[in-house]
Amino acid sequence: MTDSRSYRDALGRYPTGVTIVTTYVEGKAIGMTVNSFASVSLDPRLVLWSVEHGTDRYKRFVEAQDYAINVLAADQAGLAHACAIEPDLRACHAEWQGETAPLIEGCVARFVCRQQSLVTAGDHDIIIGEVTDFDTPRDVSALVFYTSNYCEPG
Repeated sequence: MTDSRSYRDALGRYPTGVTIVTTYVEGKAIGMTVNSFASVSLDPRLVLWSVEHGTDRYKRFVEAQDYAINVLAADQAGLAHACAIEPDLRACHAEWQGETAPLIEGCVARFVCRQQSLVTAGDHDIIIGEVTDFDTPRDVSALVFYTSNYCEPG
């Protein structure tokens, strides 16, 4: 099994959380659905996520100094799908707040980050950010992505 579809399918057997990474570009709130979020360090508080070089949102996110990682709740699959297609949070019917970065309403956790470093790895860049603030607005199940489907854990 050497074809890329088989490889992608094999990776899809590992369930991941679903996030929307958000930032402001020229005063406009934009987002991108991402499942590559991970913790790096507790002290200092560092997290990472990756963005594909070929995506139309690549430049906007690698140039963003401040951004938020919004961990979606299980009932936010529609928003995850919308932000996978459309970057404009308003067009995705998202509700948000926040001055530094858009913090999406209804999430299970939100992390405000300042970009610390950028590492090129294959066809992606890994963005490492220092967490400057965080909250956990809802105590419900998180959204999971497994075998190319959104689902609830369990």
